[in-house]
Amino acid sequence: MLQYLVRRMLWGLLTLLLITFVIYGLIRFMPGDPALLKLYQESSDKKITAEQIEQQRKMYGLDQPFYIAYVKWLGDVLTGNLQTSFAYKAPVSSVIGERIGRTLMLTINSLILEYLLAIPLGLYFTARSSRLDERSGSMLLFMLYSLPSFCGALFLQLWFAVYLEWLPLHGMQSDNYEQLSTLGKTWDLFKHALLPVAAFTYGGLAYYSRFLKATMNETVRQDYIRTARAKGIGPLKVLCWHAFRNSLIPLVTQIGLTLPALLSGAIILERIFSWPGIGTLFFQSILERDYPIIMGLVLMFSILTLLGQLLADVLYAFVDPRVSYK
Repeated sequence: MLQYLVRRMLWGLLTLLLITFVIYGLIRFMPGDPALLKLYQESSDKKITAEQIEQQRKMYGLDQPFYIAYVKWLGDVLTGNLQTSFAYKAPVSSVIGERIGRTLMLTINSLILEYLLAIPLGLYFTARSSRLDERSGSMLLFMLYSLPSFCGALFLQLWFAVYLEWLPLHGMQSDNYEQLSTLGKTWDLFKHALLPVAAFTYGGLAYYSRFLKATMNETVRQDYIRTARAKGIGPLKVLCWHAFRNSLIPLVTQIGLTLPALLSGAIILERIFSWPGIGTLFFQSILERDYPIIMGLVLMFSILTLLGQLLADVLYAFVDPRVSYK
């Protein structure tokens, strides 16, 4: 296992280098010049000379070819410096750090809800296979899974914020947030997060419950399940103890694959709900051609994706001792 981990980490580093190099080249060739954009934003008379543009480009390090600028960026990253944001005039690490908690507030709660609801639903649908309630529930889950999350978010806003006026339409805090008590602030955050969490959750809930049911259907046809039933073991114990334990193997490996989503969030959903998280930051940094922020986020997402895949492989070997990596 140790040799496998070392080999995977070396391949992961090579993959990370290739990803960051390609992305850095792509964003440098994107239409739009961040130096010119900042000058237009900061200049009042809109009269900008070529000398000002060149000076601004030199200040941002845009006067060098992209491959030389990439090597400089990579050297800074190896020393723990993600450079300074063009738009925020602050270290990239601090800008990203301010947004991480806001995105995790949505994604972690969403992931917990997905598993807490999907596992009992999957077990129930397996026990009630081919019956009316199972078919009706499966049809509803298919409908939820096929509904794009941005459409679901708009429907949730329309029903609960516009028509019923039960929950806030968008944002993370109310205007009077600072005047509220600690309990009031907690309740205010809960109300604002409820719709985004629901929009994040329903698709994953539909997927994981159907995924577990499909895995359980394969498991309950195995010979050892028939043997357990022949020994007189009750159906509930057979389902939850024997079948579910073995069906957990592919389900547990999915945890590693969901790791990148914990921080990447959903750009569209955060924009719809005006939630100031990582997704919104990524969207704004692309609009503003804020290359250091874009590269910092790409680096973070790439590392999380590679770690998630590695974690999925390790978890698979952990829950199934028959698996070995050489």
